[in-house]
Amino acid sequence: MTPAGTTGRGIAPSFRRVAGFLSAAGIAVVFALFVFGVAMRYLFDRPVGFVDEAVTLISVWSTFWTAAFVLKWPEHIAFDVVYAHVAPPAQRALLLAGATGFVILMGAAMPGMIDYTLFLWRERTDVMLLRLDWVYAVFPAFFAIILLRFVIVLRRLVGADWRAEVAHWSGADLDGDDDATAPKTPEGGA
Repeated sequence: MTPAGTTGRGIAPSFRRVAGFLSAAGIAVVFALFVFGVAMRYLFDRPVGFVDEAVTLISVWSTFWTAAFVLKWPEHIAFDVVYAHVAPPAQRALLLAGATGFVILMGAAMPGMIDYTLFLWRERTDVMLLRLDWVYAVFPAFFAIILLRFVIVLRRLVGADWRAEVAHWSGADLDGDDDATAPKTPEGGA
């Protein structure tokens, strides 16, 4: 934890707060549209076609946005039965293997994913007539951000302070900043 109760320096904590606000706003819009759609369909017997499509699109975008920019690594769903019961050096090895495999596999898949997404400009959604390349642009953007975050994790795991990264993945510092690049100062220190 850094002085004055902040979680890091630079733009990362501020960006995370703004991203969190946008995520919450997206879910609020989904809820409002859902209530509006139900009311129009069942109270006024006038279904509105765009509501189902808008709710689906905003939900998908909000989910990927939140996973890429708001959630810290320990907050993601993970199968960590083995990881939680091994010593820190073994946890480091598991994290190195998993992160390296993810970066290699998803890095190899990114060109095809981007190419297919760009190919979708020819198609449009059924009701709102949005181009599908814009609709699905969130998917390669999400994976690009996650790849970048994993590269940062790999850099930290091969560094001298790898124990801090392992502790972070174990959820020891959930109040800390996940991807801040500035070093943290100890409590009471300058």
